[in-house]
Amino acid sequence: MGGMASKAAPDHDEIARPWLDHPDGKWSPRPQIPFDCPVSYGIEESPVDFELDVRELGDANAASHPEVQVSPVQPIRLSFDLMVSVQNLQHIPDWSGVLTWKWLHELYAELSEVFGPSIDLKAPPLLTPQEVLHIPEALWSYHAKSICAAVQVWLQQALQQCPQHVLEAFFSNHAISSWSSTKFPHCDVLCLPLVSHISEYLGDPLDLTNFFRLSTKSIAETSSQICAMQWKCMFQEKWPVFYEALSYEPRKLETNWEALYRQMCLGKREEVLEVFDREKKIGFSMSCMVAKVVWEHSSNSYVANYVSASHVQPERIPADQKHRLRFCPPGAQEQLQPEIAPPGAAEIYPYRVLKGYDGVALGQGVELQWKMQMGSPFGWWYGKVERLERNGATAAVTLIFPHFPTNSRWYRLRVVVGDGVVRRCAIGGYHGGVRAVTAEEEKVWNQFTPKQPIMF
Repeated sequence: MGGMASKAAPDHDEIARPWLDHPDGKWSPRPQIPFDCPVSYGIEESPVDFELDVRELGDANAASHPEVQVSPVQPIRLSFDLMVSVQNLQHIPDWSGVLTWKWLHELYAELSEVFGPSIDLKAPPLLTPQEVLHIPEALWSYHAKSICAAVQVWLQQALQQCPQHVLEAFFSNHAISSWSSTKFPHCDVLCLPLVSHISEYLGDPLDLTNFFRLSTKSIAETSSQICAMQWKCMFQEKWPVFYEALSYEPRKLETNWEALYRQMCLGKREEVLEVFDREKKIGFSMSCMVAKVVWEHSSNSYVANYVSASHVQPERIPADQKHRLRFCPPGAQEQLQPEIAPPGAAEIYPYRVLKGYDGVALGQGVELQWKMQMGSPFGWWYGKVERLERNGATAAVTLIFPHFPTNSRWYRLRVVVGDGVVRRCAIGGYHGGVRAVTAEEEKVWNQFTPKQPIMF
C-alpha cells in the first residue's frame, strides 16, 4: 500500500492525446507518402491526342439531334392543344408555342406527300374526338401525359426526317403560337406552366377578363392564346353538349369561344340537340326527341323548343339535368349529316332515314327511328332485338320494349329496315332505320329506365 501510494503520478504534459493528431477519430498509424512521389493516371501526355478528342467532341455537338419537349397545356384536363418546345434545329431558331392535334396531322400529311409510300413514319399517336369524349374525367391527367410522351417521340422522328424547306414553312406558319420573347419579359412569364395552373382557377368570365384583359396592356396583347384556351375550357365545362355540337368537325365553324360564350349567355345561340324523356311524360319514356335548344341565363336552364308537326310548348330543362341532352349520336353522324341544315338544305337531319343495320344482333340494345305524324321528325326509341331475319340489304327486326308490360300493344314491334324507306308501323305511326347502341350509350339509356312498367 505504501509503495503504491508513494508511486509518482505522470506529468500532465506526457498524457497521450491522439485525437489532436487524428481529429477524424482514426488513431491507427498511417503511411506517409512523400510529396515528390510520381503519380500515374493511366494515360500518356499527348497534345495531339488531346486536340483530336476536342475536335471529335465538337463534331458530336454540331451533329446533335433536335430536342423536343411536349407537355399538356392544361395539366389536369384533356385538351386538343399541346405545349411544344423545339431546339437545335439547323438554320432555324428555337421555337416554342402551342400546336394543335390538327396541325400535327397536317405535318404528317405534308411529309407523306413529299416522301410518298417510302416514309418511315406512322400517323401521330393521337386520340379521335369520339375517343376523347368517352374518357372519364378521373383519367384525363393520365391520358394527357401519355399522349404528350408519345407525341414527343413521334415529333422527334418527324423532325429528323423532315426536309429543310418543310420545316421552315411549318414553323413560319405557326410562329404566332410562340409566346417566348426576349424583348418582353412578361411573355416568358406567360409561357411558364404556372400560368396554366392559375388560369384553371379562373372559372368565372369576370375573373378571366380582369386577369388577362384589364391587368396590363402588354399581357392583354400577348396572352390571347392562353385566354382563348381558358374560354374554351369554361364553355366545355358549362355547356358540354353545345361544345360537342359546335366542335363537330364537318361543320367547319370558326370557334371563337369567348364570342360563343357571350352568345350563350344572351340566349342568342341555338343548336339542334336531342332530349331524353321529353317533358318527363310517360308517353316519351325511353325516347330521345329532337329540339332547338337555347340557354336562358335568367332561369339557369335550357329552353327546348321541340320540332314537331303540331305546336308544342317549350320545356325548360334545369342546368342540373344537362345529362338529358345529347348531340346527334356518333354512329349516325356519317349518314344523317347534322352539318347539313337550312338554309343549305330543305330540312334538318332528324327527317332523314338511317340505312343499313350494322351491329344489330339478338339481344342487342338498339335505337329505332319512329314518329307518330308524317310531318314530324324522327325520334329515337330504345328497345332490344328479339328476332332478326336478314334478307340482303334489308332485314326484318322484331323489337321488344321492356319498359312496357308484356301484354301491352307497345311491347313488341316488327319492322323492316336497311333500305332507307319510311314505313307504317303496326302499332301506328311511321318508322325509319335502326342502329345498334354502344356500351357507353347503353349506360346512358339505363339512367332513364322507369322503375315500374308503363301502363296506358
